Amino acid sequence: MGNICEHAGSASAHLDYDHYNREERYLCSHLFRLLHEPKDDYAVLRKFTGGVPEITDFRIFAEVALIRDAYHVRKANPFDYMDSIVRMVAGQEQVTDYRSYSGLPEELRTPHLTHPRQILQKGGNILTADEKKIYGSLQGMFNAKPDLAICCGQELFVYEAKWTLGFDSEQLRRTENIAAIWAKLLFRDLGFRAEPVVKVKKLGLEKFRPDVSWEALKAIACDVYPESDRSRQALTQALIN
Repeated sequence: MGNICEHAGSASAHLDYDHYNREERYLCSHLFRLLHEPKDDYAVLRKFTGGVPEITDFRIFAEVALIRDAYHVRKANPFDYMDSIVRMVAGQEQVTDYRSYSGLPEELRTPHLTHPRQILQKGGNILTADEKKIYGSLQGMFNAKPDLAICCGQELFVYEAKWTLGFDSEQLRRTENIAAIWAKLLFRDLGFRAEPVVKVKKLGLEKFRPDVSWEALKAIACDVYPESDRSRQALTQALIN
């Protein structure tokens, strides 16, 4: 088919969006389907995670806003949950002198007045420099959605996916910190009985030296699906464009 740009011609040309959608979320939706392929005892999932020997029970989540959503279902009494998160964030940011969430002024710790991701903004001069560091990091965690999480056995795999760009070290650090909180405080919400082993991995184009490449996934899709399959076509066409 060639590069779709060669066939664009004009704005009125008929172009299939499946053939030029380069959004990471779109490609991850096809990946989500591919990872659930049961063929050969979930061979795709085992290969993707780096060789999990046996797939007995697994959960896959996309666009994971676990910290935000866990707060939502706990906000009737959020203090234990939020104090635990703030304590972990303080450790990650190497801050020792700070107020816990429950120790903040009422207007900053009351759910219907201030959402946790608004504390930094609304806190202003009420917060110390170290507290701004903590609650700024907390704001980022409430806004962030790691692209993919896989719970398998006693391992938690968390993936940052990139398509057109390389990987950002600060974003990867935040993802690692988020995954640590999931594993420590929310492992039961993810279906684990005990704290899992966390593995944060990069998914991207080969030129960016990821842990898993889109090129490899395209090859897997070609092995699993017929040529007419939309997931196979999407992954193939994305690499052409």
